[in-house]
Order: sequence, then C-alpha cells, then structure tokens
Amino acid sequence: MERERLREDRIHGNAMYPVSVYPDIQQLNGDSILDCHWHDEMEFTMVTQGSAVFQIDMNRIEVKAGEAIFVHRGEIHAGNLRGTEPCIFSSIVFHSDLLGSHSFDAVQEKFIAPIIRKNVRLPSHITPDEAWGAEVLEYLERIFADHAAGAVTCEMTTKAYLYLMFARMFEHRMQLPFKGSVHGGSPDKVERLKSVLGYIHKRYPEPLKLKELAEEANMSEGHFCRFFKQMVQKSPVDYINYYRVQQACLQLENTDHKIVDIAMDVGFEHLSYFITTFKKHKHTTPSHYRKMFTHNLTLEPESLSQLT
Repeated sequence: MERERLREDRIHGNAMYPVSVYPDIQQLNGDSILDCHWHDEMEFTMVTQGSAVFQIDMNRIEVKAGEAIFVHRGEIHAGNLRGTEPCIFSSIVFHSDLLGSHSFDAVQEKFIAPIIRKNVRLPSHITPDEAWGAEVLEYLERIFADHAAGAVTCEMTTKAYLYLMFARMFEHRMQLPFKGSVHGGSPDKVERLKSVLGYIHKRYPEPLKLKELAEEANMSEGHFCRFFKQMVQKSPVDYINYYRVQQACLQLENTDHKIVDIAMDVGFEHLSYFITTFKKHKHTTPSHYRKMFTHNLTLEPESLSQLT
C-alpha cells in the first residue's frame, strides 16, 4: 500500500533492547522540527526549551518547555516550531516487546495489551500541572539522564520507569480529555492521509497534480483540499514544496551536487522558484545552508546561469 511509504524505516534499538533515545535535538530555524511520519513503536517526546505544536493523527497539541507528548503505535505525528525561539527536545522510541514478559500474565492482559490494541487511549499531552503528569515527566527525565550518562543499569531502569509511567497514565485514561484537540479523528480519515502522504513521498520528484492526490484519497478536489489543510495545516502544494525542500536539504548536507541539479532532482522545474521556496521554509539560501553543514565542498553561486 502507498501509505507504507510514510512509514519510518529506521530500526530503533535491537532485538535485545528495542529502544532508541534521541537527546537534545535542536531546531534553530525553519518551521518543522519533526517530519510527518509513523512507526510501529511507541514514543515519548519532551520539549526542554522553546515550544512546538505537535500533530498526532488529526489532533494538534501545543507543547511548552517542561511538557511532553505520548504517541501510540501507528499514529501519524509531526511537529512544528511555535514562535521564534529555538526548540530543543528529546525523544525515546521503543517497541512494545520491551514491556513484554516471559508468559502472558495479569499485567499483559489488563494493561499492556489494551494499550497496544488501542482499546484504551492514554493521555497524549503530559504536563506538570497535575501530580501524575509531574511524576511521568520526572521518570522521563531520568531515562534521558541515564542514557546520556551511559549508566550501566539504563536498560533496567528504562524498563522500570516506562512501567511506572504507563501505570500513572493508565489511571487517568478516562478522566483526561485530548488536550489541544481541534478535530475529532476517525480511522478512515487517518488511513486516507497516510495513503496521500505516502503517494507524495514516493513521487515527489515527479510533477504532481491535485487531481491525482484527490483520487488517491477518493475525494473530490475541493473536498480533498479542505481535508488536507485540516489534517496537515498546509495546503497540498505547500506540503509538496516543503517535502521537496526537506529532500534537497539531505543532498545539500551529504553531496557536492550542483544546486541546480538538486533542485531538478527533487521536483522543482526552475532554480529561482526553488531558491525562493527554500528560503521560505529554511530562512536561508541553499548555498548558505550547505555551508552550515559542509566546509570542504566546492560551492557554486546560486544564479540562473546554472540552468545553462
């Protein structure tokens, strides 16, 4: 299915310890801090500086420093900067196998299995405003600290803290509304969004027509445009350009390809439009962006003469 293209291919941890911790990720400019994606693992992301707006399926949550989000397995999620202050955040991504036991016991039956099957919904926005939230955030900070310090027992303490976090969150599964929610979600709409985003991610170097995307979602063009803007907070054209810029960044960081060739590779037909769009999303030019990441490549000037 096309929506599989949106699924993250990265392997988090290993079979013995299916956990990856990503500490102190900094986003200094641009609007996106986390590209739209999904994976089979669960995730906690905690903001330590600045603020961001995270989208989980069809819901948007504003997260300030000292707060966190929880993402259930299989949920589409993305993040964008809020305001002009740089944002720093840390994440832990882990497979539900970590919470398993040798045999199917009462903990698995009463708590872990319903979470995995999504028969219950745990709070997605975690704040220190209430005691349970402050406790969960403290455990999350301990996980990040243990991994940063390379603690000998971090595998054990991480598993223990996650159990304690889920216990506190499970207690509040019914009482808490979905904070920050602006729209109620439905599985059908989420699956349609996954399909359309997967289609874009696979075919972004090609000319993409609105009609094609609408057909992928099985909607009229007008309905599709409203649906996409509601879900992604960008128009289809804005999102396609944004994704193309993201792919261009990867080439600017890792290759010495000419900027005009990169523009063509990611789907822009004109260099001038590529540069304008790049500046809109990254607040700098492609050449300057490249200089921030590479210092030993031969850089060419950004000019329309490169087209010839």
